Amino acid sequence: MSEKLKKILTGATYGLFLLAFAWVSGQLFFENQTNNLMTSIFVGENSVKPGIEDLRVVYANEPSSLEPTSYDPTARQSLVNIFEPLVRLDRDLNVRPGLALSWGMLDDLTWKFSLRPGVKFHDDSDFDAVDVQVSFERAMRDKNSQLISILDSIDKVEIIDSDTLKLITKKPDPLLLQRLSTVLIFNSEQDAQAQIDPIGTGPYIISSWTPEDRMILERNNNYWGDKPKFANVEMIVIPNKSERVGALVNNDADLLDFVPFDGVQHVLDKGFSVAQIPSLEVQFLVFNTKSVIFSDIENRKIFSLVIDSNTLIKALGGDFARSISQFISNGVFGFDPDIAAHVYDIEKAKKMAEDKGLVGETITFHLPKTLELLGEHVRNQLSKIGVNVLVSYMENDQFSKSLEDGDADVYFLGFKADLGDSSDFLNTLAYSKGSFNVGHYENSKVDKLIEDSAVQMDPAKRLKNLKESMKIVVEDDPYGVPLFEYQKIFAFSEKIDLQPRIDGLIYFDEINIK
Repeated sequence: MSEKLKKILTGATYGLFLLAFAWVSGQLFFENQTNNLMTSIFVGENSVKPGIEDLRVVYANEPSSLEPTSYDPTARQSLVNIFEPLVRLDRDLNVRPGLALSWGMLDDLTWKFSLRPGVKFHDDSDFDAVDVQVSFERAMRDKNSQLISILDSIDKVEIIDSDTLKLITKKPDPLLLQRLSTVLIFNSEQDAQAQIDPIGTGPYIISSWTPEDRMILERNNNYWGDKPKFANVEMIVIPNKSERVGALVNNDADLLDFVPFDGVQHVLDKGFSVAQIPSLEVQFLVFNTKSVIFSDIENRKIFSLVIDSNTLIKALGGDFARSISQFISNGVFGFDPDIAAHVYDIEKAKKMAEDKGLVGETITFHLPKTLELLGEHVRNQLSKIGVNVLVSYMENDQFSKSLEDGDADVYFLGFKADLGDSSDFLNTLAYSKGSFNVGHYENSKVDKLIEDSAVQMDPAKRLKNLKESMKIVVEDDPYGVPLFEYQKIFAFSEKIDLQPRIDGLIYFDEINIK
């Protein structure tokens, strides 16, 4: 992967680009479709003997570090239970108080925050405005921070007194509070360190960490809020899919974070509960508008008519994937329910292709390895209208280089609107100056709507702009073809009850003990 693209991806605004979607698709099914795969038994040598107030959670991966400026989703699973932000997002992505007790706007560029009194870090030091200022400086300026682009609208943080501060933006920012939810506050005395120790103000404290095995958290008895629900939380890492399911069904775990689709029925048969929620990770095809064929809007519309998303979904995810009508998930701010579902009409596409002289033409399609089913679907469907498709399945580095160089006519991508706002997608991929506009998409009206939305503080006006932008990129001047969205599935024992969050994270104190 080139250094230029690495930089873009490392600092990419909000969304998780699924260039490594091969990993995701690889986690959805077992390698072999046999019942006895489920019988593996996991016994942790260093495990905590579970009590009524203990929780054991199994994950597919572990964080590489617990640096609070990381935005890696695997790291965030641990970080959000150890550190806290000024404001936090609830399970529906609504803004709620965190370490800030209240806030308000003094003018379009200036926000005032009153901090929660009496809060202490895990090392018993007091929390105050200096800790917030230093934490923001590191998140905004440190060369290793993954939050720089998320916070690029912030100019500075000024301290008024130990419990009050002002935050000044470079321009009006309707998403400021959502951005602040990504900044985890640490003890300012640590700022000189290359990596911050995992000492936050959150409800859980790290007791031990054995890399590639497990992390054990214990209750923070000095937590400022309600008493944390669990005395100990054991975060167990099991990369193998069948062993993860085996840990649950053999009662070596209480909660499984990522259930493979073909493991769902097995855990249900064993008496465990499952809960699912849309992943927010939408998958789609992207047109390279600089290519000879797809610089033509009508050719893009023809291509869209050829994709049979329902057949594709049945093959890829069955009951655990759903079609999407646009480039964001339902529940994301800016979603437009009036955009019609994707239309599949091979006969209409065939006639249009003949009229446009596309019969006999060849297009190139690049996508990551392990997505052969998708590649063959596109090849077969285009052949029905007389268009040839040269499909290339690539390793991640090779695929990234192709994206940067614009080598193909069509690409497969995925995007997650982490802040729950469609501007995540629009600003990054559909804006002509977007940091990841790999389709070289340009539409002056869309640009204007995006620019207005970025500073529009009236939610109703902003929603109208975002909906109009999405309608253009889906229907009028297609950016690509929306395909599907997977469900994220959790499984858990009768000891607990889980209502999944839209962002897919697990906050341990949002779990109910039965």
